[in-house]
Amino acid sequence: MKLLFNSDDKLASAELKWLLGFLDLDLKFANVRSKIITATNDVINLIGITTYNLAVAEYEKPDADETKNTDLIFNVRNPIAIQGYRKYAPHNDLSHTNQGRINRLEDKQKTPFEWMIEKDNAALERSYYEALDDLIKYLDENIATWKETSQYKLTHNLFIRTANDFDQFFPIGNSRLLLLKLAPGIRQTENNDIKPRVGKELFDTLKIQLKEASEDLNEDLLYKIREACAYKALAWAMRRLSVQLFPEGVLQGFVSDRMTMKAKKPAEFNEAYSAAHYFDIDAQKAFSDIESIITKINLQVDEVIEPISFYTNPDDQHLST
Repeated sequence: MKLLFNSDDKLASAELKWLLGFLDLDLKFANVRSKIITATNDVINLIGITTYNLAVAEYEKPDADETKNTDLIFNVRNPIAIQGYRKYAPHNDLSHTNQGRINRLEDKQKTPFEWMIEKDNAALERSYYEALDDLIKYLDENIATWKETSQYKLTHNLFIRTANDFDQFFPIGNSRLLLLKLAPGIRQTENNDIKPRVGKELFDTLKIQLKEASEDLNEDLLYKIREACAYKALAWAMRRLSVQLFPEGVLQGFVSDRMTMKAKKPAEFNEAYSAAHYFDIDAQKAFSDIESIITKINLQVDEVIEPISFYTNPDDQHLST
């Protein structure tokens, strides 16, 4: 696997500094290389090796080449740099010596408080997710081959296909990354909760109609299915995903600072599971609405069925009077 950084450590350090302006100039790329490799694999897992290799091919072009796609290089390399440093920073907070781990202080330097480190860790994590989101949006808008990958198609066979679809029920900041992270929860809801309620035949029909933008699509039913999937997926996510994935401020009504900072006093209750409980309640309401719509659909089907006639000869019908 080729990295999106120069093979010369000094030039690679300059590239890393250019991407992460807050770094000290004397940070050696060789010290961070192993974490950059891990971060690169993280990004490849998200966008696929084919898309990553497109960026590598552009990076290897000469700087004088006017066709060199510097935007693609930046959008792929930026989250790699942030994640690589984020993984490296905790190891660099202490000196690892023959005498064990020590806190080495230099003149005019002070050890940061624990809350400062926790706050910076949260900021780095959020920056990483924002950079990934920028990458996915860039690929959506500019790289045609990206739309042929399984990674792109991950959400496009679900009832909730876009971030805008999800934003109708809960604001995720039009985040394509967060939608990809929520996709397993949405798919689980479709299979475990939606399909048994609407039936496989109607379930498959709705999928086809949605894909083809059919005028026969039951918009009311689709709306309620999306609502149920959104809230149930959020309940699933609260127990599994980092709160830093969500837009800042979105979960303030559910989540306290204790989820992102190591408070000395233990939490009085589990905020993540509390938030999941409230989302579950919203999902159950949507499930009830879906059941009501299905009941009405079945009644309408029964009404249009012609009554069965027991007479083969119309002239014999007078015998019943």
